[in-house]
Amino acid sequence: MKPFESRGNLGKLLGFLLPLALLLWWYLGTRVGGTVLPSPGRVLDVLLHPGRELLASGSLLWGVYVSISRIVLGFGCAALVGIPAGLVMGSSILYRRLLSLTVEMARPLSAIALLPLSIIVFKGSSVASLLGLSSLRYTRHVLNELGLGMIFILFWGGVFPIILGTMQGVRSVRNLHLEAARTLGAGRMLTFTHVMVPSALPDIFHGLRLGIGRCWMVIIAAEMLPGTNSGIGYLLRYSYQLSRYDIMLACVVVIALIGALFAKGLEALGETSLVLRSKER
Repeated sequence: MKPFESRGNLGKLLGFLLPLALLLWWYLGTRVGGTVLPSPGRVLDVLLHPGRELLASGSLLWGVYVSISRIVLGFGCAALVGIPAGLVMGSSILYRRLLSLTVEMARPLSAIALLPLSIIVFKGSSVASLLGLSSLRYTRHVLNELGLGMIFILFWGGVFPIILGTMQGVRSVRNLHLEAARTLGAGRMLTFTHVMVPSALPDIFHGLRLGIGRCWMVIIAAEMLPGTNSGIGYLLRYSYQLSRYDIMLACVVVIALIGALFAKGLEALGETSLVLRSKER
């Protein structure tokens, strides 16, 4: 008999048991009374109308759009730098010795702690100003909301898990595969592109998952700090200040769902590489 987890879609439903239990506890708590939390129905009403203007700060959809746009740009920069850096450090002892100390010293520095420094360095510049689109400065346009300082701290938060995951993947390539490639006449570059990189893909995707998870936590925390006026994190803080707990909890639900979608999306992309690794001998 197959294990329970593999019986059709039934095993996949197990992951919903705890969220449903929490939802039931929340509903019963609001029915009994003695809690300041709004009912699930009020929160659901906010979620079902994402385009509705909230607290004169934009809609829920606008806040999500701004935050995801920041994530795409910041995490994209982190991946473009982190993957090549990890590949080089993993395949070259010289570059690993040259860069590893710097990486280990920079990695513990919190991205949020660097936010004041990024503000000083980038002086409130945005992608719109970088592109010379000064006419967007006082308009609600996403390019005006993509601050370079915010992009920098997202890059900082995501790049180190990607570097370390990629480097570990390259260093864990089996010697048997490398020797087989050399025996078949493959040169260094061919071995690198056709043996090392494919073998390292599961660890690269693992690093990407950790990186985008950190980026998502960083952007929510950064948007909740004073001085920001857009994003899902800002809407969460602003709704709390105005005691609109239905909007606040709707933001919490959206943040959790988007974080899970990011992780599951990268997990699905890396699933093929995991299957190939499981067949290695």
